[in-house]
Amino acid sequence: MSPRSYPSAIRDRNLDDDGVDLPHPSGGGPVGRFHVARQRGGRPIAVSAWRVTTEEHAVADAVGGLYGGVSKLLDTGDEHVVEVLTRRDHIPVLLGGRGAVSLRMVMRGAGETFHVCDGTRLLEPVGARGSLCGCPASLADRKAAAQAGRGPTPEVRIGFRLADLPGLGAFDLVSTSWELAAELPAWAAALDAAAVPVVGVLRYELVEFTTRSGIAASYRRPVVEIGRTQVLAQDAVRLAA
Repeated sequence: MSPRSYPSAIRDRNLDDDGVDLPHPSGGGPVGRFHVARQRGGRPIAVSAWRVTTEEHAVADAVGGLYGGVSKLLDTGDEHVVEVLTRRDHIPVLLGGRGAVSLRMVMRGAGETFHVCDGTRLLEPVGARGSLCGCPASLADRKAAAQAGRGPTPEVRIGFRLADLPGLGAFDLVSTSWELAAELPAWAAALDAAAVPVVGVLRYELVEFTTRSGIAASYRRPVVEIGRTQVLAQDAVRLAA
């Protein structure tokens, strides 16, 4: 299968889940999480390469050894979270078929999550699970409702292993991008059609453009390429600028 790219434009003003640093490795969950930004003064700030957080020092050290970066213990209160700011914007990954990606629609407010659905039926709260959620059928209408403060936003979760060291455990990336949510059906179909595990590349791409008023601007976006027949060689992965 020829490589396909499924980009998701994520502007600096809307940088995914970076208020959520804990990867929850217990119970067979991911050992770490990839991020496109980090928190500074309570605001998400884009970084130049992949940022990884984990609760395990050994995982952080392994990631730093593979992709550069030094482990740093974050001050998160009672929890111990280790951060690695890597030097890589391309990471070879292995995805386990359709189950590697999922989408749910989430609405939060006042520090609470009070609506979680799959776009058709409620997933949370537990007492209402399975009930019709009332969300519009089309993603465009859901986006309009969310922007008006009347509906949930997407939470796309991508699970994968590092192709360079699959035995390290599973990692994930959580994105709130509407563009990635729109691409999910085609992406899931491509994963269904491929042999498992699917070899791919997780890229952290810089997009530069000029506004209509002539101002130079840029943003970062995650891009997933799947269907490659060969994993990028370690020395072929570009160092982030």
